[in-house]
Amino acid sequence: MLPRRWRTTLSLLALVGLLGGCTTTTTLVSGALAPEEADRQARGACGERYDGEVGVQLAMIGQQLDDDRPRAALAYLDTFGFDYPQAKLLRAEALRRIDRRALADRVYLELRDTCLAADAYRGLALNAAHRGALDEALVLMQSARDRRPADARIRNDLGYLLLLGQDHREARQQFLTALELDEGQRNAASNLVLSLMREGRQGEAERMARRYGVDDTLLAQLRRLETNN
Repeated sequence: MLPRRWRTTLSLLALVGLLGGCTTTTTLVSGALAPEEADRQARGACGERYDGEVGVQLAMIGQQLDDDRPRAALAYLDTFGFDYPQAKLLRAEALRRIDRRALADRVYLELRDTCLAADAYRGLALNAAHRGALDEALVLMQSARDRRPADARIRNDLGYLLLLGQDHREARQQFLTALELDEGQRNAASNLVLSLMREGRQGEAERMARRYGVDDTLLAQLRRLETNN
């Protein structure tokens, strides 16, 4: 059984969505193509070249995930039969979202030696955290961070795992890094406030809440949870 401090903190997952948000890699990188070719070809996340129509289809599948339709995303992946790294990542993310985590892990493991290794390690870490293997999750998320240091989502997730382990100082560094990389990281802002509350730094927590736009409703919920901890 998890220690009480971990069980209490894990209860926040449903409240503010701290871990397990959707990660997609649907951004297409244009290659050095002639103008007449640009409409017909695109480059994938790992530099693979495919028809522009494939790029549109992958973007559509990514949008299904963004719209919280993982089963639809899987249906389209099965329909098109893509074998690109980007498509494999979309499949793994969709499987994780419908709680078929063992299958998702198999796909993530295949991606560790690709340009999407950071996403693969992040997915493995999220699944490990879900089953309560927090030490394993921390090591995996650190591997994700090492492979893509400027990813705000990975920094936030790493910070949250550190927070679960009561390493408040290092957790705050990760949350602040996430916010400096992307001030729109609402989860990182909430986590930063939570970390400060855990150390009894209420005034600073409220200042950071105002600075990063943590709304009053969520701030009140965080206070109540911390009071009951």
